[in-house]
Amino acid sequence: MSEDRSRIALVAVPERLDEQLAAALRDAGFDVTTVDSARACLRLVARDGIDGVVSGDEPPDMDGIRLLRSIRMSQPTLPFVLVFEESSSADASEAVAAGVSECVSATADALTITSRLRDAIDVERQSPWFTDEHQRRYRHLVEMAPVPINLFDDTGESIWCNDATLELLGLDGRDEFVGRSIFEFIHPDDHDVAQRELADVIERKESVGPTHMRLRRPDGEVRHVQISTAVGRLLGEDIGQAVVVDVTPLREVQHSLREERRFVQEALDTLQDVFYVVDADGDLLRWNEAATEVTGYDDDELASMNIAALCIETDVPRILESVETALDEGGDTIEATLVSKRGRNCPYEFRGRRLNGAGDAARVVGIGRDISHRKERKRQLQVLEQWLRHNIRNDVNVIHGTAKDIRRGRVDDVTESAGRIERYADHLLEQADRQRRIVEILTTPPDSATVDLSNLVERAVCSLRTRYPAAEIELVRADPVVVSVMPDLTAAVDELVENAVSYADCASPTITISVVDDGGRAVVRIADDGPGIPDIERDTLRLDREIDQLHHGSGLGLLFVYWVTRLSGGDVSITENDAGGTTVTLAFPVDGA
Repeated sequence: MSEDRSRIALVAVPERLDEQLAAALRDAGFDVTTVDSARACLRLVARDGIDGVVSGDEPPDMDGIRLLRSIRMSQPTLPFVLVFEESSSADASEAVAAGVSECVSATADALTITSRLRDAIDVERQSPWFTDEHQRRYRHLVEMAPVPINLFDDTGESIWCNDATLELLGLDGRDEFVGRSIFEFIHPDDHDVAQRELADVIERKESVGPTHMRLRRPDGEVRHVQISTAVGRLLGEDIGQAVVVDVTPLREVQHSLREERRFVQEALDTLQDVFYVVDADGDLLRWNEAATEVTGYDDDELASMNIAALCIETDVPRILESVETALDEGGDTIEATLVSKRGRNCPYEFRGRRLNGAGDAARVVGIGRDISHRKERKRQLQVLEQWLRHNIRNDVNVIHGTAKDIRRGRVDDVTESAGRIERYADHLLEQADRQRRIVEILTTPPDSATVDLSNLVERAVCSLRTRYPAAEIELVRADPVVVSVMPDLTAAVDELVENAVSYADCASPTITISVVDDGGRAVVRIADDGPGIPDIERDTLRLDREIDQLHHGSGLGLLFVYWVTRLSGGDVSITENDAGGTTVTLAFPVDGA
């Protein structure tokens, strides 16, 4: 390389030599660029803009030997002359180990330093670093590695980094990173972890990681990384070698998956129905909160259970057969009795479907729905139908028999017999209307409404007093209490009072009504002084009793009251009064109790 083409960087040489040395170098035919910092020198090296370096041993941003080590990673043969101050703590042997071309005392004159630089340029002088094949390969590996690699000293200052590190940190050049503490780029919350790892590597000579940390780029962006750090030795100095894997995209995907899983799980937990996934043997793999609430088993218990263990013993073969059918045919639906941990039985409908996309694993996903209300409605409608069949037959038989007697002339008073036919016909129409409403509330229950029960009863009492002026209807207590009930509750109260008036054995019956806030319940009591409700009418509420021609009530009033109360979440009870008469009690849960 000819002198007239040699470009020299003059870096922070002692002030007394600065002008003399620059002039001497130019006189010797060198093109001189003076810079006042090591980073500025590194920028020139990165642009391949110089053919040699003359540096003082104490640039303001890093010492001369660190600058040398950083340059040697990318420019192992670049001539580098280090000018030592007599007071410097730098060690010439350390500089030689780092690959310095020449070491010159700052007391030397400018011509001597220029001569040493010329020798470094014109004469092949290679340190062991340049001929060591292992270190050459190491340098090449670090440069070409697709993952960020950073080399740092015992203080945590960066000695060198590859291009992948610069890309990760959003830096334009190595001069923006080399010589700076790695802690400038580590998130403050992770400094303690980084300090411990630095001590492990530099002081204890132990490799650590991979460890999760966060890096904060100069532009403020935070990247999540896994850092593996090992001890090493570079150009005569113990160093730390950090291999960094940017896991930010992975964490973003993991976060998205967690959010999606959380959303799906929350959606499943919102279901009132039991959700489940089982394998080919029926072993539970996944379930929602409804499954734990309904069965009474916690998650750990369910994780070791088979779906068949949640049903009564006689249903086990059918449950397992249904799982097999769902896998073979794509789906199956069965009814079975679910048994809770405490032994409570409840009829359930299980709809299972083969879970496609599960790879080689055979899976069935299903929904279990409580059908106890559906079965109860069905049974109630069956009882209602049976009840109507008997009572309609009875009324029609009376009408038909009376009409036949009139036609054959077997009655003494035709007018009275015709009136009897009218009364039974009116009763049939009344029962038909009542039956229609009962069927409506059983098949399509209306939404409950939030009301003050005392206000509802007060309005009903005012209306009843107008319709039955002869009766003494008294509201003896009206506690304000809020409940959610069906709109038909007013008609149910009317029904009870009308029955008390209709079946009274005196011209002026007395009916007392009270609304009581009984803590967690709102209680309506309707008491009369009449002859009492016949047992045959009370038995109408026993839905498990078979109805035959010898046992059936005469009307649907009590059934209507019963179902309105039950569908409002309440209970009905009938008791005899000590002084005669009957008390019907309706009890409802209080809102918020």
